[in-house]
Amino acid sequence: MPEAPFRIHLRQARLARKLTQAAVAKALRVSQSAVAQWESGRSFPSPELAAPIERLLGAKVGTESGGPAPRTHGATRKRARLPIVGLPAPGDQERIIIDGSSRGEIAAPPQLENVAGAKAMYVRGRSMEPRYFQGEVVYLDPNRPPNPGDFVMVTVKEPNYPAAIAYIRRYLGEDLVHVHLGTLNPKRDHLIARQNLVSLATIVGSGLF
Repeated sequence: MPEAPFRIHLRQARLARKLTQAAVAKALRVSQSAVAQWESGRSFPSPELAAPIERLLGAKVGTESGGPAPRTHGATRKRARLPIVGLPAPGDQERIIIDGSSRGEIAAPPQLENVAGAKAMYVRGRSMEPRYFQGEVVYLDPNRPPNPGDFVMVTVKEPNYPAAIAYIRRYLGEDLVHVHLGTLNPKRDHLIARQNLVSLATIVGSGLF
């Protein structure tokens, strides 16, 4: 019989230990919203959180579907790695410059190990708190179209910047002229003209680096 998904293991383990999502989030140094996303199956913990989650709850982080991680015989399986993209825009608390360079690499979460073009990025600023905090790493799937309510990295062309500029935002929808996005702190709309849009990449996980 197939093993239950990770999201079910996580919730059952948390309830068995009589912990709230807020308590789990505090222990793991992530947002409560991140824990809620894991339990709903909308995102997946980063590889760096696998051991802390198992120590705290006894819930193993396997694959995205919740099954055990693939076993290897002999040599340890080498984890796929993702480039960490984006550089802080000088004098700006939020903008991220996307110029094709890399800030290093990080182990890929299971759901992105075989996704072409997948990448990671550091969060900047406080506009997406309490969902994402500055210094957190988010994992990006450029091939997964966002649904309203999903969080995305939007890359745009802006005056005075020779390279593309990226923001982390909540995707709200789009029309023929604009892509509709939003921030959380403070809550406000952010409209992107289609003519300035470079790309959208859906965030599928997050964690501490």
